[in-house]
Parts: sequence; C-alpha cells; structure tokens
Amino acid sequence: MSRYLAAFYHLLISLVIFVFLAYLVVFVWYPDFFFDIDGGWEGMRIIIAVDLVLGPMLTLVVFKAGKPGLKFDLTLIGLFQGLCLIAGAYIVYSERPTFFIYYEKHFYSSSSDTFTRYNLPPPDPKEFGDSLPAKVISKLPDNPIEKADVLRILFQDNIPAWTYSQTYRPLDKHLDELVKEGVSESGLRERDMEGNLDAWLDKNGGSFSEYAFFPIHSRYRDAFLGIRKADKSFVGILEILPPLSH
Repeated sequence: MSRYLAAFYHLLISLVIFVFLAYLVVFVWYPDFFFDIDGGWEGMRIIIAVDLVLGPMLTLVVFKAGKPGLKFDLTLIGLFQGLCLIAGAYIVYSERPTFFIYYEKHFYSSSSDTFTRYNLPPPDPKEFGDSLPAKVISKLPDNPIEKADVLRILFQDNIPAWTYSQTYRPLDKHLDELVKEGVSESGLRERDMEGNLDAWLDKNGGSFSEYAFFPIHSRYRDAFLGIRKADKSFVGILEILPPLSH
C-alpha cells in the first residue's frame, strides 16, 4: 500500500468522525443562527484542522510499506489525533451558547464562561426548558425601590444586569409583549448603511411591519435579530451594527 492510499483511508475514517461532530456542532451545540454569530464556524475550523488535516497528513508523512515499527507509529498518530480531537471538541462544547437572554430591548447570547467571567455560578439552562440555548427574559422587580437596589448592587460589583440569573423567566410567556418593543423602521434604516434591510425582507418575505427587530450581542458578531410577529418565530440575523449593549 502506498502512503497516499494509506492517507486516503485515514481521511475516510476521519471524515466519518467529522460528519458526526459536525452534526453536533450545527444542530445541537450551535443551532440555527447561533452557528453564525456565536462561534460555531470557529469551532468547526478547530475540528477540521485536527480531524481532516492533522491526522491524514501525519499518516502521509510517516507511512512507508514494510517500515519497522510502522504499526507503533500509526498507533501513536491515532492516539495523538484522538487526544487533540477530544480537546478540540471539548472546547467547542464548553463554549456553546447555553442562554439566550432578553433584557431592555436587547438580546444576549451567553455561554457558561459568560457567568464565570463575572464570578457568578452558571445557572442550569434546563430549569427554563428542554432545548438549548435556554431562551429567557431578565425581569427586574416592578417595584422601583427594589429594582434600584438590585441595579445598585450589580453596578457596585460590575455585573451586567442581564447576567443576574435570579431575574430570569421563560421567554415564551412574554413574546406577545416583546414583539411590540422592536426598533422602529426609521431607527433601523438610519443604521443601515449598506441596504441590508431591504435585502433581508426580500429574502424572508413580507414587509417591515410583519417583523420586530432587536439588537443581538454575541462573542463574535453584533447585529439585529428579526422575529416574525404572527407566529413569534426567530427568522434570522440582519447584518446591521446595533447600538452598544447595556
């Protein structure tokens, strides 16, 4: 067997593993628009580099038919690739979005690291539903004095209010009121320097009045999220730079 054929077989095996991991990344860990805005593609590049490039390339370099110790070399390559792949997959998994938070007319995508960064214990997303990331709304107390007390404490500790999990409530129960709070068309067009709004509406159908648009903030991109008012579905990302987050 030539080294090129051996590398090709290694690539085929790696491809099977890649398809499985790609399914997890695209449909489970970073579903829907989270793949584009919250590191899904960056994670895929790690997996591609380790699984489809590193392993087969090492086999191509090392393999030589009849070489003494070839089985040992190939075993080491497999172990090395496996360890690197496990480490890469763990990084991608650990950085997946676990919460999608609505606070003060903005959406925030957050992973467990978001909370630990502010010395907060990561909340359990399963308390708010079966699907990930958990979609919640941060509802501060209605009482002005209680609300001011909470905000004062968070400000003193330099903790963004939207990371305070004690205020979280399931988002689906508030969607009817939420879709009334979207940014105005004039406000959105003022920020739309490249005409992306009209292209977005052409792609998804309907007029501006059929959607509500909100700023969305994530690790890799800030943009707007369009929600269809009729069925409260999250339609997709509109590439317009939003105002700063709170």
